[in-house]
Amino acid sequence: PPRVEGALHATINLRSRRELEARGYDRAVTVHNYFDLDPVLGDRTATRRALGFTDDDLVCFHPARAIERKNVPGGLRFASKLATLVGDRPVRYWLSGPAEDGYGPTLDRLLAATAVPVTMGRVTVADGYAAADLVVFPSTWEGFGNPIIESIAHRRPCAAAPYPVLAEILATGVRMLSTDHPEQVARFLARPQSERDDSLAVNRRRAGFSFDKI
Repeated sequence: PPRVEGALHATINLRSRRELEARGYDRAVTVHNYFDLDPVLGDRTATRRALGFTDDDLVCFHPARAIERKNVPGGLRFASKLATLVGDRPVRYWLSGPAEDGYGPTLDRLLAATAVPVTMGRVTVADGYAAADLVVFPSTWEGFGNPIIESIAHRRPCAAAPYPVLAEILATGVRMLSTDHPEQVARFLARPQSERDDSLAVNRRRAGFSFDKI
């Protein structure tokens, strides 16, 4: 960025701020997104019905546009492996956003090759998380990764890939499942609902973090 006298550079993550500081930009701050950790919850039943999901379906919600760094192939591989681990429960993959930046032909090939049924459709943030059983976030790069905290606020387990800035969030004590370990995810989903709820509640308390302490 330009070196303007008196300029204050703002970044959306600590990693970028430290990269600026390493290059001699001594006036830089980090401004993270604000999250309501007690949001109004969406309508699970109506949203699932509108998208054609049954009560038995295990819905893996990928809240993203279809572009390269969102790693749709990785998400589909994860869902396919998960489908072999969860018994008779059908796994459905739900991608919320359309293909952008010329990714359409690639997405078409991916959807034609996968054995996991894929639904594409956009709803409100609250309804998306309400309808999901598992949030899948396989990105290779994010400036921050809003779905990580949104999934916590909306009380949904999340399996994420280890993109670089995720380490910044995990340093606060928040814990995520991993798309690299579908067997771990299957074990979590097989736990009694009360145990899963307790685990999600712990994450929600930890999500009121302060990055100043990192």
